[in-house]
Amino acid sequence: MDRSSYDKAIKLLSLREHTEKELRAKLEDKGFSGEDIDSTIERLKTEGYLSEERFASAFIRSRLKRNPEGRPILLSRLSEKGSPRDIAVAALDEAWEEKMWKEPLRKELFAQEKRKGREWAIGKLRQKGFTAREIKEALEEEDE
Repeated sequence: MDRSSYDKAIKLLSLREHTEKELRAKLEDKGFSGEDIDSTIERLKTEGYLSEERFASAFIRSRLKRNPEGRPILLSRLSEKGSPRDIAVAALDEAWEEKMWKEPLRKELFAQEKRKGREWAIGKLRQKGFTAREIKEALEEEDE
């Protein structure tokens, strides 16, 4: 294994979590051989530096905080990043069980409502993948 492929991967992972797919693509773009990349990926997994579960959880938290989106859109974005479906679904299940979506949805609803009214805000949040039940739950909390 070429030590520099490992060093580059560690540097990338120190900035943020990555999926295996993302990391492979970045290492390929840097000109590392497939064999070097394979051994680097295996070493990173063994050492615990590369984790699909950690990536999915961090990605969901980040997206909910910056730009809240519902489960279907988050699942699609995770898939685009190369996150295995079973891991993405499990991470979303955990986030939804813990209601991590509720406060960001409530804040987004309030902000959009201020700009263009409640009906428009609800429509916008439906476009962003939130269910009517989730929006209703956020509205009920706001109205209390």
